[in-house]
Amino acid sequence: MVMPTHIVTRQSTDIYANNDPHIAEVLRYIHENISQKITVNELVKLVPLSRRLLETRFKKSMGTSIYDYIIQVRIEKMMQLLCEGQSVSEAAAELGFSDIKNVSRTFRQLKGITPSEYREQFAPKRR
Repeated sequence: MVMPTHIVTRQSTDIYANNDPHIAEVLRYIHENISQKITVNELVKLVPLSRRLLETRFKKSMGTSIYDYIIQVRIEKMMQLLCEGQSVSEAAAELGFSDIKNVSRTFRQLKGITPSEYREQFAPKRR
C-alpha cells in the first residue's frame, strides 16, 4: 500500500490548527459538545483567561464572536443531520434548539434557504 504524500492539513479542515492553545481548547470543546447548551462562561472555565480576553483572542483568531461561532457550528451540524434524513424538528431537538421558528430564521440568514428547503434538496429521498 502506498501512503499519500504532500498532504497539507488546512486550518479550514482542522479546527485544532490554531496557534493559540487556549483557543484550540475552546474550539475542541465546542465541537465535541455542540449538542449541549454551551455558554461563554462555561468556556471561560476551561482556560486561564478572563472572559474579555478570551472573547478578544477568539474574535482575533476566528474572525467571529464565540456566540456566532457556536451558532455556525450548530447550523453546520444541523445540515449534516438533515442530509442524513432527520426531520427539521428532530435535528433541532438533537442540537438543543428549543424554538423551531428561531432555528429556521437563523438557518435562512446563514444559508439563504430554510432547513426544510435544504432537506428537500440534499437529503436522500425516502421510498
